[in-house]
Formats: sequence, structure tokens, C-alpha cells
Amino acid sequence: MGELTLNEWMALGLMCTTYLFIVVKSAEWLTSVILKQWNKRRKQSRQQRAMNEFYDAFELEKLEPDSTMRIATKGSLVLIMYRKEKE
Repeated sequence: MGELTLNEWMALGLMCTTYLFIVVKSAEWLTSVILKQWNKRRKQSRQQRAMNEFYDAFELEKLEPDSTMRIATKGSLVLIMYRKEKE
């Protein structure tokens, strides 16, 4: 193999730059997908933790089947908990 000409060096440089660009953009995309899924999972676990605290704070395990519990908050919000009868 002989010496490379200027055109061949430019083509080789362009190929390397393009390859590097594609690898970087692919890594950015993969990272964003992973972080979005992680954030979504983190939010779900945060919501689940809040529900667990809510369950413990109001002792919802004591709620009998076919009974209702009403919880009023400061901001005129009323939460109604209802345990349905087992089938």
C-alpha cells in the first residue's frame, strides 16, 4: 500500500468524524431512554411510598368491607375511602 493522497486523507477524516458523531448521538439517545425509564420508575415508587404512608397514617387496614372513611383536608378537599365487599 502506497502513500495516501490528500483526497484519501480527507475522506478518511470525514469517515472517522462521521463515525464518531454517530456513536456520540447513539450514546446520548440511549442515555436519555435509560434516564427517562429510571425517572418514570422512581416516580412510581414515590407514589407507592406515599400511598403506603397514607395507608399507615389513617389505619386503612381497619376499614371493614362495605364501609366508608371520609378525610377532610385544610383546602376543602375531601377524600373518600371505600373498601368493597370480597366476592
